[in-house]
Amino acid sequence: MASAPAIGVPTMGGMQKSLTGYGVGIIAGIGYNLISTFTGSGLIGGAISAAATGALVRGQIGEMIAVNLGFNVGQAGLNNLGLGNIGIPGLGGAAANNQGPQMEIL
Repeated sequence: MASAPAIGVPTMGGMQKSLTGYGVGIIAGIGYNLISTFTGSGLIGGAISAAATGALVRGQIGEMIAVNLGFNVGQAGLNNLGLGNIGIPGLGGAAANNQGPQMEIL
């Protein structure tokens, strides 16, 4: 069984590590934006951008960034993948835009 995360008084070492992580995140975000201007933000371009950004930041943090970018694309739905309107209900297609029954107001 895993132990619960410890919560305590912030230390200078902990703050320095967190600030470094924050800076890495900013640099990775800038890198992703620069790369995606060339590759596009569709399914293939987004994958290339995420892979290049993950490689820009080495190690486990780079892998975490690539996974997070992929998760964000998947979570946004198929319409944001650049696949067009494929019409799968509930997955961002045309039928998913159904507003329900139309009512006339007098």
